[in-house]
This record gives sequence, structure tokens and C-alpha cells, in this order.
Amino acid sequence: MSRKISAKLLEQIYQALSEKNGRFGDLAQYAPLDDTIIARGWVYNIELEDLLLATDSRVAHLDLNRLTEYLEIPWRTVYKRPRYLSAGAVATNALTLADAACLFVRMEEMGFDSHPDRLVEHGLRAQKDLSHITDSEWALLSYPKRRLKEEFSARSDEQNDDGEWIPRNWKDAVGRRIEFTLMGKQPHLLTVIGPKYRRPAPQVSTVCPTCGCRYTKGDPEGALFHRSEHARVMRFMNPRPLAAFGTRLEKHADPELVIGDSPIWMHREVHQRALQFKREFQYDFLQWEGSLRKKNLRQESHGYLLADHTHTYGPGAAVGACAFWHEGDKWRMRWIWVCPSMRRSGVLARRWAEFLQRYGDFEIDTPLSDAMAAFVNKHGTAKQKQYLQAQPPTESSDL
Repeated sequence: MSRKISAKLLEQIYQALSEKNGRFGDLAQYAPLDDTIIARGWVYNIELEDLLLATDSRVAHLDLNRLTEYLEIPWRTVYKRPRYLSAGAVATNALTLADAACLFVRMEEMGFDSHPDRLVEHGLRAQKDLSHITDSEWALLSYPKRRLKEEFSARSDEQNDDGEWIPRNWKDAVGRRIEFTLMGKQPHLLTVIGPKYRRPAPQVSTVCPTCGCRYTKGDPEGALFHRSEHARVMRFMNPRPLAAFGTRLEKHADPELVIGDSPIWMHREVHQRALQFKREFQYDFLQWEGSLRKKNLRQESHGYLLADHTHTYGPGAAVGACAFWHEGDKWRMRWIWVCPSMRRSGVLARRWAEFLQRYGDFEIDTPLSDAMAAFVNKHGTAKQKQYLQAQPPTESSDL
């Protein structure tokens, strides 16, 4: 836990772990999970302590409300469903089955013999078909693989510099190494190391130089996320010909323009490139009103899907996109993104005259990359160049 633990709770844990568990190994005393609890899906406050005491007598030293607050496991107010809406109802504090199981898992990591597997089994069964899970359910999902392999540490929230540091270490019956550091007579630090603990390989935050994805190297989930994101980005970094775009280029009078009545696949392609532009320039918001599921229907907005005029990627390949916005009596270019391999190959230059004819002496949103600033100085109108002088260029990818 990153939060400091209350000195009172840490003292209770120290007192509890310093004793022997009077029920250790006495399987006959284990209270079975009542079918009523499982069917209900809730563990009442009055039931929780009995379940814990059935496997570890030392739990009697703990303030469970204070412990759940520290572990950020929420108590909920629940009611038995009334038969009549006009009838009164009695409220009870309870934990969901998943939250109760998570509490048992965390207590085992802290050095208690809570035997979470009894609750974890039912919690895993309940979440089998879920597409999204809570942090408690995540703890259950990882428990079978990480059991007794964790390291738990806690530091008292009480500032105490009066007294010498006294280490008190021992190994319990399960094999956990329990290390307390006392300041005088008061526990100040606690570390519990599972018997199967191995120091994890270092996980390094990495940015892929090709797709720009930030992920954690050494983390399997991070690797899967990077693989998915890399494939998505490379679709338009190294574009392949789109059959529908190729047909449109041959038959449509204005094939690159993306407006409300354009097919949704064109809106999706512009949306993906707008996302990449946002990422490269580190903008806080997306400058395209559509999404992967819906069109951009704003009449003030015009988008363009830019075809490969060099035939590098083949007919029907989209090598970039841009967007314009109409405000008052003027248009402005909001952004333009071209895949890196096609920058400085005339993608924008061959369309510039057409843009000026359609949108007049349009403004260009700043900040501009060095490459775009150089382009405007060469191809822009006098007004565009004048406006540029007051806007210092920023570093970014070349167009």
C-alpha cells in the first residue's frame, strides 16, 4: 500500500502477529461458507469476523473497520428486498463477495492465516463472464498465480523520533518472513515477504520509436497493449491500398473530401489520423468531431483523406488527412497529418492551390512544426506569411 497506516492499526497487527495462531492447522474448526452467503453475494459485518476467526484466532486483536478503510475495501449499506414497497427495511453493512475475498487475500499477504481460497473460488466463478472487473476482482484473478509470492510493506503515519530503531524479525509457520522495525516500543515499519517471493524483473517505461506507444517493458499486459496499438498505428504509417478509396478516386468528382454524406469508412480513416496528430503534437483534445462509430456531421467541418499521388503505396492508399473549420466568414486549417515516409514529397503542395480556391485566404492553426512553417513561407499567401511571423514554430515531425 502506498498510503501510510494508522499507528493504532499497525500496533494491533504487531500484537496479533507476535502471537501464535491458536487455530493453525486445525481444519476441523474452519467455518464452511454458508450457501446462503454465496447465494446472497454479500458478507454481513457480523459474519465477517466469524469467518476470519475460524482460521486465525489472532484476528480478535484487529479493528476490521479500520483495516478495511486502510485497504480501501468499501462497506456497502444493503437491504433485504422487501415484499411490499410500503414496508420498512433494515439496513446492514456488508461487503460484496469479491471485496470480502480481496480482504482475505490482503490479510494473507499481511501475515494472517485467512485462507482466501475458500472465497476466491466463488469470486472467480462469479466473474467468469465479465468483460470488465473491479480492483478487488483483479486481486482474485491474480491470486492463484501470486499466492505467497507477494511482499507487503506498511509505514506508520505517526512521526516518532524518540527512541532507537529496534528490528524484530521472525519466520512464521507458513514460511513468511515478518519484519517489524520498532521505534522505542512502538512499531513503525512492517514488511511481510511470502515464502515463494522472488524479486520481480525491473519494469521500464518505454516509448516505441515507430508507433509512439508508451508501455511498460517486462509487463505482459503492456506488451499486449503495445502489440495492438502498434498494429493499429502501422495501418496508416505504412498504408495499404483501400479498394473503396481506389474506386472513389476513379468515379467521384471530389473523392478526397470528407463531409456528412461521405461514407463512414472515410470518417474513420480521418479520425485515426486526427488521433495520431493529437498524439504527436501532445494536444489535450481531438480536432475531429467524428469517431470510429459515427460520422462527423458538423457542417462547419470539412475533412480530407489524402491519396498517394506518387503510387509508392499503390492506388487507393491514403497517406494522410487534414481538416478545415468554418467560423464566421472565414475558414481555417485545423491540422494536417502525413505519414512519415511521404513527408516532403509534395502531398500538401499539389493540393494547396485547390484549398486556396475553395477556402479563400484561410487561416492556419498554430503552433506549426518547422516543416509546416517552411512550407507556408514558400507557398502561403502574403497574409498567411504575415500571420506566421508572429507565431514562433515548434518542434514536431516533418510534413
